[in-house]
Formats: sequence, structure tokens, C-alpha cells
Amino acid sequence: MFLLLQLQPVPIDVLGILTQVAFTLVLGIVMFAIAKKTKFPFVVLLILAGTLFVSTGFLNVKSLGTLPEVIRVLALIIIVFSAGFRLNLGAVKRESRDILNLATVGVLISAIIIMAVTFYLLSIPLLTAAFLGALLSGTDPAAIISVLKKKAGRVQTLLASEAIFNAPLTVILPLLLLDYFTKPELAWMGIPTFFALIIVGGTVGVLGALGGQWLLKYSKREHQEVMGLMVAIAVYVVAENFFGSGILAVAVASILITAKDIPKKEWLGEFNSELAFIFTIFVFVLLGMQFSIQELIALSITRFEVIAILVALLVARLFAVMLIMYKSDFSFRDRIRMGLIAPKGVAAAALAPLLIISAVPDALTVVKITYIAIILSILISIVVFQMTADDKETMKEKVGEKSADRKQKILSEGAVP
Repeated sequence: MFLLLQLQPVPIDVLGILTQVAFTLVLGIVMFAIAKKTKFPFVVLLILAGTLFVSTGFLNVKSLGTLPEVIRVLALIIIVFSAGFRLNLGAVKRESRDILNLATVGVLISAIIIMAVTFYLLSIPLLTAAFLGALLSGTDPAAIISVLKKKAGRVQTLLASEAIFNAPLTVILPLLLLDYFTKPELAWMGIPTFFALIIVGGTVGVLGALGGQWLLKYSKREHQEVMGLMVAIAVYVVAENFFGSGILAVAVASILITAKDIPKKEWLGEFNSELAFIFTIFVFVLLGMQFSIQELIALSITRFEVIAILVALLVARLFAVMLIMYKSDFSFRDRIRMGLIAPKGVAAAALAPLLIISAVPDALTVVKITYIAIILSILISIVVFQMTADDKETMKEKVGEKSADRKQKILSEGAVP
């Protein structure tokens, strides 16, 4: 027994960690109340609050050990799984071509443009710029939901759906590049690894959805919330253990489960939304905690850097949207809106600190740029959405969607419209 006690690791400060967890939750609720009162972006307030309170010593990311990494992964799982329950699947089917193109080709185009702009304007190494481009290439489900505020409409549906479908790719690409940083001798494995991630992740997601549907249907409406959470985490773990993309598995499982008529599904969606809210608080406060005010001053964020990041984000997204959707029946105004409403969020916030852990050159620069990019992209998205929102147009879109749903239902039943 004495030998066992000697071999035990140095005890961690459990009370200190729990104190920070409790403080972060309280901080999140306070920031939410402020955001609701002032109409200021909730996610931006969380980031700024993290920076403020790490500067004053109330929070200390180093004392949390590996907890931040666990929280970031759980945040990605829960937020992507939760976002699937918000989708209008009928509307998603109608816009599926544009959604899939934006979530795949659009992400790749955006990544290349951001890489090129940051490489030339900010003079960071090419591989680091490539990682940054992959990191900021997609949009974020949690940030999109906070920007759109649950309003209906074709543009809103497309943006929300795209955010879910592009989440796996915006996680896979940076992780592949991170593998190259840490194990350059295995770089040639990148292409087969990419396809393995997609195939295995998609397969596990489908199987997990089938199993999840069966569990939820025959659970007699008991503990469905816990079962839903179990499915989300289980498909992620299984996919990752078999060298697949866990986030892709979660996204596929969420969408397929949503498509099934399951009793109490609305409650399950609400439960997932509450969990997503909690993890949103933690992941964005943790991003803010990466830098104290003193460290930000020492890093000397220049006006030129802010402008360069702004140009990279706007040019990349607008070009990708205009190129992919040039034959779309969306109006020019709507395409501009979709090009400007592109908030970054959880994936970028969760993955950027991995460079610091892996001791990659210029890691702090990448995290600093990510910090600025998330704040800028969310602010721009909210301003554009509020300036271009049109209630009359939204009502027309609602009527059009309901009419299209009715026609699709009649056709599927074999009736003549």
C-alpha cells in the first residue's frame, strides 16, 4: 500500500479547478445577460471576458492541466450534434447542391486564399499560413446560430446547414497539417489519411445513427437526453479509434437522427442546445484566456495586421461564394450577404492552441490572428445580418418554403398536385 501511494502522481488542485469552472459558468451567464441587454455579440463578450479575467488572476489556463483540451473536443461534439436538430431537412434538400459545394469546394478555396494573403501580407511561414487558412476556412455552427437568432429564410437555412456540413473539413484539414508539422517524414500519408477519415467517419456516423434511432425509439421515452449524448460521444470515439473523422461521424449521426420521427425529439434537441450553450461558454472563454492584456500588448497587434486579416477573410469568403453560386437562383444581394456572414468559432478556437502544445514555430502568431479573426468575423456577420434583414422578405420565404413542403409531400404520396 505504501508503495502504491509513492507511485501516485502529485495531487492536482481539484478545488482550484472547480473554482475556475464555477467562475467561468457564472461569467458566461453574466455575459449572456449583458449581450441580451446591449445587443453586443455574446461570443465576443466571452472572449474579451476570458482575456480580462486571466489578466487579473481570477482565471489561469495553465493550472487547468489537460482539462481545456477535453472541453474543446467535447464542445465540438456537442455543438455539431446540437446544430443538427435545428435543421429544416426539407429546406436542406432543396438547397443541398449549394450547401455541399460551399461546405467542400468553398472551404478549400477560402483556405487557399487566406493562406496566400496572410503569407504575403503578414510574412509568416508558408506551412503556418496553410494551417491558418485551413483553420479559418469554414463557418461555425454556434456562431451562426448566435448571429441568425433562429430566424427563418432561405439564406439563413443555407448558412446554418453549411456550417454543420463544413465543420468536419475545417477540423480534418488543420489536423492533417498539424501531423505534417510534428511528423514531416509521414507527409506522404496525408492523402490516404484524408480519405480514410472521410470514409470511416461517414460509415460510423450512419451506423451510429441507425443504432441511435433504435435506442431512442424503444427507450419508452425514458432518459432519451442521456442516450442522445451517449450516441454523440460514442460515434466520435469509435470513429477516432478506427482512424476516422469523429466530427464527421457526429454530424452524419445528428442529421440522420433528426430525419427520423422520434417521440420527444424536441426535448432531445432542447437538451442538446443547453449543453451546447454551456460548452460555448467554456471554449470561447478559454480562447480569451490564451492571452492576458499584457501579453496582447507585448504581441503588439498592429493596425496593418487587423486590416490584413480583415481583407483575407472578406476576399476569401466573397470569392468562394460568388464563384460557387454564380448559377444559383439566389439574388446578387443574397449572395453578397452569404459572402459577408461567415463567423468563425469553436473549431478555430479549439484547434489553434494545439500549435502551442506542439511547439510549432510562430504558434503564438497563429493563435493571435485566430483571436482577432473570430472577433472580426462575428462582428461583421452581425452587422451585415442586421443591416440586410428584411422581415417582409423572410415572410415570403416562409410561405414559399411551406408551399414547397406541401408539394413535395403530395408528390411523395403519389398524388397529383
